[in-house]
Amino acid sequence: MATMTAATDNSGAMDLRDLGIPRIAVLGASGALGALPGLTAALFSVPLIPVLAVTGAGILGGIAISFLVARRLRGSLHEPVESILRAMDQLRMSGQAGRIAEDGAPLLQPLLRRFNMAGSALEQRSRQSLNNLMNAEAAFDRVNAVLQSLREGVVVVDTQGRIVLANRNARRMLQLGDRHLESEALVALLKGELQRSMQDGLRRLEQEDLDELRIGDVPHDSRIYDLAIVQVQSPRPEQDYGKVVVLADVTHNQEVNRLKDELLSSISHELRTPLTNMVSSSEILTSLTPQDEAEWREFALMLNSESRRLKVLVDDIMEYGLLETGRVEWNREPTDVAVIARTAADVLRVPAQLKSIALEIDAPLGAFADVDARRCNEAICRILDNAVKFTPNNGRVQIAVHRVLASIEITIADNGRGIAPEDRERVFERFIQLGDVMTEKPQGAGLGLAIVQRIVEALGGSVRCEASPSGGALFRIAVPASKLVKV
Repeated sequence: MATMTAATDNSGAMDLRDLGIPRIAVLGASGALGALPGLTAALFSVPLIPVLAVTGAGILGGIAISFLVARRLRGSLHEPVESILRAMDQLRMSGQAGRIAEDGAPLLQPLLRRFNMAGSALEQRSRQSLNNLMNAEAAFDRVNAVLQSLREGVVVVDTQGRIVLANRNARRMLQLGDRHLESEALVALLKGELQRSMQDGLRRLEQEDLDELRIGDVPHDSRIYDLAIVQVQSPRPEQDYGKVVVLADVTHNQEVNRLKDELLSSISHELRTPLTNMVSSSEILTSLTPQDEAEWREFALMLNSESRRLKVLVDDIMEYGLLETGRVEWNREPTDVAVIARTAADVLRVPAQLKSIALEIDAPLGAFADVDARRCNEAICRILDNAVKFTPNNGRVQIAVHRVLASIEITIADNGRGIAPEDRERVFERFIQLGDVMTEKPQGAGLGLAIVQRIVEALGGSVRCEASPSGGALFRIAVPASKLVKV
């Protein structure tokens, strides 16, 4: 009996056993088909019943074998194909391909093996892509964290000037809050001089084909900014990634420069007078003879006085610098502020007597506070010195120390001409000296009360200027009372 074959391609015939059908099944199916001609002949030449019995047995046997063939075809062809379809659906939905069994028909086994290999390769690529995405997200988070932590304001804009990214300080500097800024035009969000400078800078960067442009000292809302606009460099010549705008707040630097100018101006003016007097006195002294005793004593006293004045000026400048930069060592301990106030009064008693000023003190003992005794004494002495200096002859200066709730208060009042309400805060500023600078400008650099304020604030307290009940000025110092000492 001839073997059944099926054409597959131009390469030749394919044995049905390649589909997983056993040889016996093929022969059985062939026998069943071969019984049909015998059945036809038997109908015309032999008795009907024997023929039908023999033929029916053959047909039933062929049907049973065909059923077995169909089951085998399902197991060897249909189920592997279903497994491939399910694996493809899983790969499409989750990016992961489950491995399928390679035990189907011999013809399908190479296909199943290749599918598993392709699935493994796709799954590996998917994992690699996921890792790349996670790395990209981590890199973006790092870059964004760096941008958000910068002191400068950073804004990234696209080629049309629309905002792509703005860090925290840029939002604060430009007063943009938490609003959604992406795709908004940066220039439209600005105003005043900053808007004009930004618009002009972006235009010049494009027209002059510049990589970077800097604009300094741009005022905006009581602050001063340095503006830098940088063209983002792309590795591809045809790609334009936009621009980065950097805002640096230089207000403090401007203030420092202004203070330097004021300091130099004040020092040069304050130093000139004592130095001029000292030079003149020393020149005159060199020309005097021992017989000119009265003259050389006078000029020696002037030289001594001006040198002391110069020392006080230099000391004030040095001390203020130390306080301002935080390079002062503090020795805080529970101290009776009443004792400090009495000591300060004793120091100023002689200068007060020279002007016939009554120095009155009301300081009961037991006013303890955690302070640096030496610095606290210095603050009180500086205010007392000003009170004696600006109180007219035969006047009165009063010192009082009392506990008020959780604070120890020191008040120093005089009956001089007082301080105008609008100047009571300005007196604590650096280099501020009230009065007519041409006729009644006091000696010094105007740092005394600024030093007092720095000392008191470093001790955790406060100082303010008020009107005195006696008509002059009153300075009130308050420091926290000590919690370790029971009064």
